Amino acid sequence: MAGEPLTQSFLVLAAATGIVGLVNVLHLPGLIGYIAAGILIGPHGLRLLAADGQILFLAELGIVLLMLMTGLEVSFSAAKDALRDVLGGGGLQVSITTFIVAASGMAFGMSWQGALILAGAVAMSSTALCAKQLADQGDLTSPHGRLAISILLFQDLAAIAFLVLLGSAGQSAGDQGREIVRGVAVTAIFLACVSFIGRPAFRIALARISRVRSEELFLLSVLLIAIGTAAAARLASLSAPIGAFLAGMAIGESDFRHQVEAELRSLRDVLLGLFFMTIGMQVNPSVLIEQPLAVLGWLLLFTLGKAAVIMLVGSMMGWPREISLRVAMVLAHGGEFGLLLLGTATLSGLIDEHIGQPALLALIITMALAPVLIRNKTRLIQMLPSWMLLPGEATRVERPPTLKDHVVICGYGRVGRLVVLAAEAAKLPYLCIENNGRRFAEAREAGYRLLFGDASRPEILRAATIKRAMLVVVTFDRRPGVFRLLRSIREQNPAAAILVSADDSRATEELAKTGATAVFPENLAAGLALADQTLLLAGFTQDEAADIIRRLRAEVNPKLEAVVGI
Repeated sequence: MAGEPLTQSFLVLAAATGIVGLVNVLHLPGLIGYIAAGILIGPHGLRLLAADGQILFLAELGIVLLMLMTGLEVSFSAAKDALRDVLGGGGLQVSITTFIVAASGMAFGMSWQGALILAGAVAMSSTALCAKQLADQGDLTSPHGRLAISILLFQDLAAIAFLVLLGSAGQSAGDQGREIVRGVAVTAIFLACVSFIGRPAFRIALARISRVRSEELFLLSVLLIAIGTAAAARLASLSAPIGAFLAGMAIGESDFRHQVEAELRSLRDVLLGLFFMTIGMQVNPSVLIEQPLAVLGWLLLFTLGKAAVIMLVGSMMGWPREISLRVAMVLAHGGEFGLLLLGTATLSGLIDEHIGQPALLALIITMALAPVLIRNKTRLIQMLPSWMLLPGEATRVERPPTLKDHVVICGYGRVGRLVVLAAEAAKLPYLCIENNGRRFAEAREAGYRLLFGDASRPEILRAATIKRAMLVVVTFDRRPGVFRLLRSIREQNPAAAILVSADDSRATEELAKTGATAVFPENLAAGLALADQTLLLAGFTQDEAADIIRRLRAEVNPKLEAVVGI
């Protein structure tokens, strides 16, 4: 096997690039490509590479970033509106699945620790995979989308308990019990410290750093918070991912949540890919030939078994049957935390390889099939017998969206501020996006509705519910960012009208071709407004002055008369 770090890096990147590119062409999740790459170059494939300390460190960093961004999604303020579904639906799903699988495992001779870890792995679904697929289909705000996310939020919280259990494995029963109690107590104390000390400290630090307007400094600061909190958790004898998770919860309560998510997403995906590659290195594909019935059994458990539990939960919670079916199809697969629990427990010997390897392989297969199942859930439901559905029930849990037919204002500068004031005066529904910390704080203090982040990032636009916006006003003039922004808006909402304020008229034609409905060059607008006032004060009527200004505008740039506004 290759041992030189540069050679190792080349092998990892070459395998990941080639296979991830292939699975993207096949419209499969990228993580399946990373796992396949790990299988290919790992000990059970071409034997080119083993998971050594350097790769494991980067893989752990990917898990830290995953837990940080998971914490952003499960902050208490974000979850309180869906508390019943999170605690009720999510609690029942995890509890019932854990009880059934753990009891079965112990009946077949597994230790209670291994059985619980195995049960936790089965109970988990992929938050990243579900959220991405539901967002791509516009289903995040649908009834089944909200319920699926609520269950996923509880699963992510429950993963902390399973991680504590996994970290205490190998001790005596009494020591394990004390370790779990101590871990829960230390976690509670650590949570209190992060909540009461870290949360305001993080918010103040990020607010000050955002005023510098340096993307590099902001990214470095977020990484410092994430890794620093993870390191502090490890010093407190907790796992590093738990510390990162709590840091994410603290940042999720601040105004910088969406910008942090946008900054870290690409880095997290790449480093998390290394984690999936290390999982792939542990998978023995020959298990599919040696234990085909075991793999098939686990496949049925991850899909039909988990779907049956969710249908039971839906019945207990009083959800409409069609909604329960849709939620079941969304969550009927394994997830990242399942991979983490199974892979680590199998590697440490807590779960026997004859159990862990078939389960791990089946989990990976279900994740590959999940996007297809989620994408075609409506078609599959229509194929079910009518007795499984009740007519008209799907509308029972509908709730009106919070933002619809609103105006998204990109930038709260000298121009954007006036547009916000006009929207406030006209009582128009609007949301302004600003990434300058000082201007953001000023606007928030004035009571305006703002979202912190870089508007040219697709993730920030999604957070502003751009798909349901009727109008977008772009008031900043960083030219590359404006063009990225226009392309993102047109991809997410082709029907929205887009008004762009430009510092001059030279890029007007290119802005119009990229997607702008109308362009307002500041020099032209200011000059013609001044000329209009000059004519009025010189004695011309409003109609006469307007007619002269219209003719003058056409003469200044006749080709662009249709897209240039005043």
